Amino acid sequence: MRRLLASLILLALSAAPAMAQESAARTRPSFAVDADGERLVADARLDCSVREVDLRGYDGNGDGLYEIACRGGAGYLILDARPAVVHPCLMLQGMRLDRRPNRMGQATPQCQLVGNTDPVPELTARARDAGIDCEIDAVAVLGLDADRHPLIEVGCRNRDGAWLEGADSRTVTACLIVDAQGGECGFTDAAERAREVGLWLAGTEVSNCDVTEALFRGRTADAEVYEVRCGVGDGLTFERTDDGRPTDVRTCEESAAVGRPCALTPPPADRDRR
Repeated sequence: MRRLLASLILLALSAAPAMAQESAARTRPSFAVDADGERLVADARLDCSVREVDLRGYDGNGDGLYEIACRGGAGYLILDARPAVVHPCLMLQGMRLDRRPNRMGQATPQCQLVGNTDPVPELTARARDAGIDCEIDAVAVLGLDADRHPLIEVGCRNRDGAWLEGADSRTVTACLIVDAQGGECGFTDAAERAREVGLWLAGTEVSNCDVTEALFRGRTADAEVYEVRCGVGDGLTFERTDDGRPTDVRTCEESAAVGRPCALTPPPADRDRR
């Protein structure tokens, strides 16, 4: 996971275009507004084929706030300052979608043009392009990473969710890993993480383990290491290869004997005293 927490900048939108005067007179002709939009997109090197431009107003310095709609995907709010200040509509709409406690709730201007007002279709499409194959039941933008790319959280019904990062949102980090490394997946709970790992073990020699809790333990050179607590009996540790196969499956007793004690399942002596 690329700079998982260090790169996550939950912007306070200190340069947020809250300065827009929605009632500002539209003194520029439409062709000039369109030209401004094309210039701003080009100068910012945005991947956007401009479909529509709207001059939303001006700030106290007289700089115009423009909303840009793109022919594919959500657009941008851009303050024509020096330098220009660019805010992806995905980011602004995501802030409104994410209603969890302790997230930023200050009023921010929202995108209004067709194609910019509902981020869910694009966020869902990004998740599908990244290989998320679950039944998606929640999606939101949490912030921007250090390179100003949206950090997206995807929630899955009865499955483990994920964070998506990177310019194309294809850097996928499972919520099992996010949680183990100190992050927070607000759309995925412990039961859903356990169900996910239970699906991995189905059809293996340990499929009788009713997974009640799952934990990401780290990585080896070529696999991820997990631990599970079973509803009955000893817990398990195992490695999961890049192609999804569980390997090196051990009971917690066996795992402790090779220096990898379980964290979720009490040692045998402690269980016997219960």
